[in-house]
Amino acid sequence: MHKDAIELRHLRYFVALAEELSFGKAAARCHVSQPPFSVAIQQLEAALGLQLVLRNSRSVELSEVGREFYRRALVLVSQAAQSIDDIRAYDSRIRSRLNVGFHASMIYRGLGNLVSAFRQAHPDVRVSLHEMSSMDQLAAIQRGDIDVGFTHSIVPNDDRLSHCTTLFLERFLLCMPDQGRAAAGPVRLAQFQEENFIIFNRKSSPYYFDTILSLCIEAGFSPRIEHHVSQWLTAVSCVSIGMGVAIVPECLLHTGIKGVAFREIDTRIDSRVQCVMSRFANVKLSEEMLKLARVHIKPGQVLEPIATL
Repeated sequence: MHKDAIELRHLRYFVALAEELSFGKAAARCHVSQPPFSVAIQQLEAALGLQLVLRNSRSVELSEVGREFYRRALVLVSQAAQSIDDIRAYDSRIRSRLNVGFHASMIYRGLGNLVSAFRQAHPDVRVSLHEMSSMDQLAAIQRGDIDVGFTHSIVPNDDRLSHCTTLFLERFLLCMPDQGRAAAGPVRLAQFQEENFIIFNRKSSPYYFDTILSLCIEAGFSPRIEHHVSQWLTAVSCVSIGMGVAIVPECLLHTGIKGVAFREIDTRIDSRVQCVMSRFANVKLSEEMLKLARVHIKPGQVLEPIATL
């Protein structure tokens, strides 16, 4: 038997023998019969090329090297047992934790209500929220950093996902400075071709960037893009201080930011609000989150506080 073939059971058996100094008692302690126990000790000695045990008809003693090996084997056996306990505890913590990614605008679509409902249904599960763009959520799901994500208009058949469910479609509106020019009815984008456009940067959302650009081109002009943002709230804030106009999801109606007006666009454009789940997620908890999301995540809602941890 080669030393590489030494197994944990060999060490456990030897520790028992060193402490009992009796093959019969040590075998019983390890819940095996004496013949295979004795064979295992012989295999260990053969693998090491050392005599660990001094045997005679009346007693069992450890050799000098056997006593030293006992001290080392005891550490290894204890470490193995502790590692098993640690990994079981780790698994328990993982199973009782759900990492949820979300785009900032989900705050205005009922994320607070969803988290509160989930915590009420699962008080022993820790929900950890991670704000990030839709693209960053995809990367985080691929790494296993998040279990569930709430995204906008990503590719639904991405192989990094176990599920990609569209919760609803939400229309886009034109956000412009409120200067008393707002009137009822949809507006034509062509009316704003001389305005500076505030737009999502393409890295954060290729879908939005390309869609809004195409929408303007279809209206007969190429938008004058002066400002790039990575959050819708930033876009509305920029509009409020007169930096330009922006095309934003309807939920931004509820931000409470002063100095802006929202108008329908004559050409409708929608955003897909989605719930995505990692292939590596806790399936039961993720599906429960999705079930509750169907109830609580809705188009633009008045902001509600998230329940205290």
